[in-house]
Amino acid sequence: MLTKVLLTFLIIAGAWFLLMKRQRHIVPQAANISTKRLSEPLWRRYLLTGVFVVLGLSVLSYSVWYWRDQHTIVTVRIVSPNADNNGEYRVRKGDISDSKMVTLDGIHIRFSTQERLTIIETD
Repeated sequence: MLTKVLLTFLIIAGAWFLLMKRQRHIVPQAANISTKRLSEPLWRRYLLTGVFVVLGLSVLSYSVWYWRDQHTIVTVRIVSPNADNNGEYRVRKGDISDSKMVTLDGIHIRFSTQERLTIIETD
């Protein structure tokens, strides 16, 4: 997921820089065009750059937050109503799915719909 977002951001940034480079090679026909461009307000000239920087920082910060949240270690307690096989395991949040989980030791555990999971966040 993170690589897809970063790849998309790099493609957008690359296309933007190519468009900016193409505009630099065009020689203005009249002198009044170049003076008109310099007379534009600063906020108009740098608006697109600011938007890309804010968008990039937002995507990067969300991606880092999501990755960190998925790698948080939690304690999972499995309570089975039919038997006394109650277990407690340490798992990363991202490794818990609907019907299975993978512990920190690499053990794959599948559980039924009758079992109840209790997730305890450890700091």
